[in-house]
Amino acid sequence: MKRALSFTLVATTLAACALEPTPIPTAQKGSARALGVYTTNLDPDLERQAYDALARDARRREHRFLDAVDPEHLARSIRVEQSDLEAGLHPPEEIFQLGAQLFHATFTPPMGYGGEDRPHLSRFHQGRRGGPDAMRCASCHWRGGPGGAGDAADNSYLAGDGDRQSSALARNPPSLAGAGLVELVAREMSAELAHARASLVAAAKAAGKPARGPLVAKGVDFGELEARPDGGLDGTSLLGVDADLVVKPFGWKGHFASLRDVVEDELNVHHGMQSTWLVAHADPARIGPFGGTDPDGDGVTDEITEGQVTALALFLAMQEVPISDLPEEQDHIVRLGAGEARFQALGCAGCHVPSLSLESAVFTLPSREGGASVSVDLARDAAMPRITPPAEGGSLRVWLYSDLKRHDMGPALAENQADRGVRPGTFLTRPLWGLARSRPYLHDARAPTLEDAILLHGGEAQAARDAFAALSEPERADLRVFLTSLTRARRLSVP
Repeated sequence: MKRALSFTLVATTLAACALEPTPIPTAQKGSARALGVYTTNLDPDLERQAYDALARDARRREHRFLDAVDPEHLARSIRVEQSDLEAGLHPPEEIFQLGAQLFHATFTPPMGYGGEDRPHLSRFHQGRRGGPDAMRCASCHWRGGPGGAGDAADNSYLAGDGDRQSSALARNPPSLAGAGLVELVAREMSAELAHARASLVAAAKAAGKPARGPLVAKGVDFGELEARPDGGLDGTSLLGVDADLVVKPFGWKGHFASLRDVVEDELNVHHGMQSTWLVAHADPARIGPFGGTDPDGDGVTDEITEGQVTALALFLAMQEVPISDLPEEQDHIVRLGAGEARFQALGCAGCHVPSLSLESAVFTLPSREGGASVSVDLARDAAMPRITPPAEGGSLRVWLYSDLKRHDMGPALAENQADRGVRPGTFLTRPLWGLARSRPYLHDARAPTLEDAILLHGGEAQAARDAFAALSEPERADLRVFLTSLTRARRLSVP
C-alpha cells in the first residue's frame, strides 16, 4: 500500500517516579529560545520521549509560577512581531515553539480575552461574534495529539441567540493534523481552476461567442463554467466550489481558504482575542460595536499582533502527517487489504479521494503589510513524521482521503439554517487521515462510531451508504480494520 509516510511505534508505559527529567534552562522573559517546551522532533526511543514529556511539563509548570509572580510574564513570552519573523530572526523550530505557546496559552482579560458586551464564558454563542467559550486553543483541540480533534463536550454552538442550543449551529473541533499540506493542495487546485477560467475567457473573446468547458483540478471534477465574450461568467453548473473558484479546505462547511483566516476567526469567536488586522478591516458585526482600536470595548488594544497570527498559522501548518498504522496480526493485515478494496468498491473513494498530488511542500505566508513573506519547508521543517517523496518518484502525494469539495449530505445531516451562505445539508468532505484518533465523528459529534457516521450519510453519498448497509458483518469488519489504520503517530505528551 502506498503512503506518504508510514510507520508504527510500539506503545509503552513508564513510571514517572523512575524518570529524571532534564534540567530546566534558565528562562529569559520574552525569549523564544527559552520557551523550548515543544519540538518538531519525534524521538523513536519512547523512553526518551517520556523524559522529554516530563521536562516539558516541568517547564510549563515553572512558567505558570513565573506568571503568578508577574502576571504579564506569559503575555510577554508569547508576543512576537511580524517584522522579526520577516527578518528571519526566528528559525522554523522557534516559530513552531512560539506558535505552540500561543496554542496552549491561557488567555486572560488583561491580555484581551472576551469583550465588554460578551459573557465571560458561554456555551451558546450570540450571533457571529461568538462566546467566548474557551480560554485556550488546546482546551478543545486535544484528542489524538497536538492540534487534535475534540470530544462531544468540546462542541461550540455558533451563530445562535445566545441562549438556546436549538438556535445555534453545533460544531465539533476538527483535527488539524497535516493542515499545512491540506492548504497547499487547495492552493494548487485553486490555481488550476483559475487557469481553466482564464483559458475559457480567452477562448470566448477570441471566438466572439460563449465558451463552455469542464473545471478539473488534480483529477477532481468541479463542474462546468461558461465564459462570455464580454468577460462575464456563468457558474450555475459549478460543483462543490464557490463562484470565485477558490478551494476552501477548512471549516465544516468549507468557509476558509487559509490557516491564517482560520486562526483569526477562531481567536475572535472562541476567545474574544482580536488581531490587529481584524480590528482594522472587519465589520462591527464580527468584532464589536465600540469602534476605534478597541472594537470589543474591553479596554485592551493590540490583543493579537500580526506576528502572532503568523506564528500560530505556521504552527498549525507544521503539524505532522497522519500515518497508516499497519496491524501486526496476519489476519488483520488481510482484512485491511480487503477493507481498502471495499472502500473503493462501495464508492467511498469518489468523495474521500485517497491521495492528491502536491508539487511543492514549501508553505509561504505572504505579508499583508508590505513586508517579506515567511516560509517553511514542510518536507524538512514540519513536525515528524513529515511528508516524503514516493519511492517510485514523481510528485508528492498527500494521503488525506478527501476531494476538498462541498457535497449535499442529505436530510439526516441537514441543519436548521444555512451557514454563511452554505446550504443546511451541504458540507465539506472531511479528510479521513488520522480518523482513528479523532472520534466522535461528524460536524456535531453525534456519531460515536465509524458505522454510525457512515449510516448517517445521504444525498450524494446515499448510494455508498446503502451499499455499506447491505454488507455482511465480516465485510463491515474488513472496512473497519482499514479505517482504523488511518491514524496519527504515537507521541508521549503531557496535555
